[in-house]
Amino acid sequence: MTIEREYTEGRITFLSADVEHYSGNKKQITASIPVFYNEKMRLNRDISVLFLSAYLRENKIETMCEPLTGSGVRTLRYLKECPGDFTAKLFDVNPNAIEIARKNIKSLNLETRAQVLKGDAKLLLLTESREKRFDYVDVDPFGTPAPYVNAAIQSLNPDGGLLALTATDMPVLCGAYQKVALRRYGGFSVRAPFVHEVAVRLLEGFAFRVAGLNDCSITPLAVLSTDHYIRTWIKIEADRKKSNRQTENLGIIKFCEGCMQTQIIPQPQKYDNDTFEHAMHNCKGLIRMAGPLWIGDLFKIKQLKGAQEIFNQDDASYYHKRVQRILEEMIEEHSLIEIPFIDLHALCDLHNFTPPKNSDIIQYLKTMGYSATRTHFRPTAIRTNAPVAEVVSAIKNLMKR
Repeated sequence: MTIEREYTEGRITFLSADVEHYSGNKKQITASIPVFYNEKMRLNRDISVLFLSAYLRENKIETMCEPLTGSGVRTLRYLKECPGDFTAKLFDVNPNAIEIARKNIKSLNLETRAQVLKGDAKLLLLTESREKRFDYVDVDPFGTPAPYVNAAIQSLNPDGGLLALTATDMPVLCGAYQKVALRRYGGFSVRAPFVHEVAVRLLEGFAFRVAGLNDCSITPLAVLSTDHYIRTWIKIEADRKKSNRQTENLGIIKFCEGCMQTQIIPQPQKYDNDTFEHAMHNCKGLIRMAGPLWIGDLFKIKQLKGAQEIFNQDDASYYHKRVQRILEEMIEEHSLIEIPFIDLHALCDLHNFTPPKNSDIIQYLKTMGYSATRTHFRPTAIRTNAPVAEVVSAIKNLMKR
């Protein structure tokens, strides 16, 4: 018998397995909990509610699916907090999760809008979408979403469906297990100060290739990188011509460990190291490569501003305290998103500098005629079109003041 506990998140109160009881002294949630619920993913769900609400302003959703539902909290929040009367199908292979999800649906009076089915997520995605395709599929696993992406894309409305993917297998995506990353996502990662951006772009590139297998294109709407996970929201459409054109958005990122210079190379071009331009004269640093991965856009400004507007009009007490800042940083960085961010602390460590304030560096670079912004990916990082050497020069000058 599952020991249950009542939780409140957003605008709903629901049941799940008692996290504290099952995690014990470890204080660390694992996949072995009878019904999976991760309180630390509330920020993810808060932003997901805002992004889906913004998406619904211009796109109609009749039915959605969460194939790995656990307690059902994510979908229950969508049904209660997002506009519209769309319906939802929730899947889980765990009978304990099915039982609790059904209890939650009943207690929230959502029986006419939500249905819970027990079974394998990949199989149910395909069979339950046979008569009517889903308009939104949200894949939120414990680990990698890779095994579910093909079935998820095939289950989406070919005229335009929304796909959300969360990945928590960060050691793989961040370069600790390169062979696993190549097998799982089709590209190499690299250990670098901007590794979480590499992780996002590997996931995005994988989604593009799977969509392409199904003659579909992708339009990235937003990405989130925080804590122990990454997440992406992608619009999928049956458009093979657009998908063909989007192959130009695949490439590699080259990174020098000695001077922290980065270089993005579209896939059709040569990858040889002779063409690499270092940030420092006579730099002999080791050059590493990540990819193939997605080197194109990651944000649509209308999606970001729509979410921000909804947040500003709502009661902030329903959301995680970090939501406001993250949305602001996303909006700031979207115009420079195709340039990998620079971790200023890592750059200062390389040159034995004391890091100035990020805001001072950003302002200094702007006075030099460059663009520079914060990034939600990392609090110690910025995005800028200034060369790394100019950033180093800016830090030197700020240290003299």
